[in-house]
Amino acid sequence: MTDGRARDVPPRTGGDTDGCPRPSVVRRVCHFLRRTGGSLLVTSATVCSNAFSAAGDAASDVTPAVPAARLRHPSGAELVVALRGAAVLAWRAPWRGADGTVRVEDLVDGYTDEVEVATHDAARSALMAPFVNRLAGGAYTFDGVRHEVAPVLPWEPVTMHGFARTLDWAVVEPGPRSARPAGPPDAGATPVAVTLRAAVAADAHAGYPFALELEVDYVLGAASLDVVLRARNVGPTAAPVALGWHPYLRVPGHASVDGLELTVPARRAVVTDAGLLPLAGPSALEEIDGVGPLPLAGVRLDHAFGGLRPDADGRARTLVRDPATGQGLALWQDRGLVHVYTGDGLGRRARAAVAVEPVETLTDAFNRPDCAADVRLEPGAVRTFAFGVEVLE
Repeated sequence: MTDGRARDVPPRTGGDTDGCPRPSVVRRVCHFLRRTGGSLLVTSATVCSNAFSAAGDAASDVTPAVPAARLRHPSGAELVVALRGAAVLAWRAPWRGADGTVRVEDLVDGYTDEVEVATHDAARSALMAPFVNRLAGGAYTFDGVRHEVAPVLPWEPVTMHGFARTLDWAVVEPGPRSARPAGPPDAGATPVAVTLRAAVAADAHAGYPFALELEVDYVLGAASLDVVLRARNVGPTAAPVALGWHPYLRVPGHASVDGLELTVPARRAVVTDAGLLPLAGPSALEEIDGVGPLPLAGVRLDHAFGGLRPDADGRARTLVRDPATGQGLALWQDRGLVHVYTGDGLGRRARAAVAVEPVETLTDAFNRPDCAADVRLEPGAVRTFAFGVEVLE
């Protein structure tokens, strides 16, 4: 979406201020976890071709690298997740090409180099918490107290996408609650999974004096990636919280979104002002009868949709597919809204992938009386948001 683009961000290098660890602190963790033929490796990830791959023994202080967790599925599917921000750097899965040959292909357009990681370029695959998309004027009022929040990163033009993408996340050892599939496993081998955890400290972010524990489960199947994002209020007072995800989906064989079509099972479209903020009150939602199948050639989208119609399994699916073959990807979510952005304003790889973003609430929900109950999280309470992506054959 537009507020995720980096525009003309100057390159930044190293240090704690830009969210990219210096090579001197990168190290291999040597932590393996075997499950049903799959594996989890916590290591460092280095740039390789269009995405990231686990670093081998050659990794050293002179090798730019990003600490990451990597899942391998017996089918050949693979997931690489950065420990900074818990962003998906790469998701690859078996894909049948036009010649009938099955190859493992990249299905998300994640960060491709250390500059993109450092600048959070386009917020690719960012987990969004404790707020999603834009916060109008960088301010909000909660329980009668006004709070001002500066842009999360100093080079970003507005306050957006929350702090979760800047946090250091740690792998959680498997337990009764951790790394559970978000839904029924797909056909084939049992999924493999990893849970990561991070903390939002009450004194860490100006304008957000609330304490949260965040957890995310990534569950990798042969043809699916399921995600469960949780927020627990560990502070003494209620806190405003909204959750979401910001992936860019790519369909193999398509260098541009122009050859794809979009289908959204929406009953409502979100109406925004010139600053991409929803209009006040009921005017923010316009009744529609779904979107598409909409050919994306020449179409510029930066729009949100609500009232999503679920399928029989309770999941609402937004489809991005090749109209000629029917192949593509389905972004599913258990509730909320979806934002679709065709990447027209990106400084890198414009229109190469479609951002399909599941979100719990409208943009600027902290400032909307009609969203007050949706964002309020009482002390000790836990909010869970489930979503994921499936391969369409």
